[in-house]
Amino acid sequence: MEDRLEVRIRDILNSLIAKSSVSCVHNHENAISQANSKLKLEIKLPEIPLPVFRGRYDEWPSFKSQFDNVITNNNDLNESQKLYYLKASLQGDAKLLEAVDDSFESLITALKTRFENKRLLTETHMNAILEIEKLTSESARDIRSMTDILNKNIRALKRNNLSDLLLLNIYHSEKKIDRETRKQFEQY
Repeated sequence: MEDRLEVRIRDILNSLIAKSSVSCVHNHENAISQANSKLKLEIKLPEIPLPVFRGRYDEWPSFKSQFDNVITNNNDLNESQKLYYLKASLQGDAKLLEAVDDSFESLITALKTRFENKRLLTETHMNAILEIEKLTSESARDIRSMTDILNKNIRALKRNNLSDLLLLNIYHSEKKIDRETRKQFEQY
């Protein structure tokens, strides 16, 4: 009987020690979490300015990506706030665009309909590549500028998922047909 009592007391003590260890670990984790939260609050990062969109087709993909990351995907903002920030981001021709109604979804849909035009984006970037001015001097700055223009526009074209040869053929063919035929081609 004494052995059973000793075993029972040992089991109770082991159980209490185990519960105490779990509680200590849990309290320690909470303390670390609270310290990290306070640290995050104390770090003051500069405000992220709203991206600006002026209505240029070649600026749309970059604007859309930045705006989505900062505003559209922010679950702390309601639709009215998102609409306010979207309107505040628009300038020039983009600001003149009318939506079906005064809602965030309606305005963003109108912008997508107008500016997510792969054909126009492709043409804009092909023009930029093919109309690069001839270098008049051998300065590093001019060569770097030309390289930057080429790389920027080539990357933009690759985002459209068209092969280089196909892009060149489409661009070259469009320049060789009359206006009416081109309109029909664009609808195809």
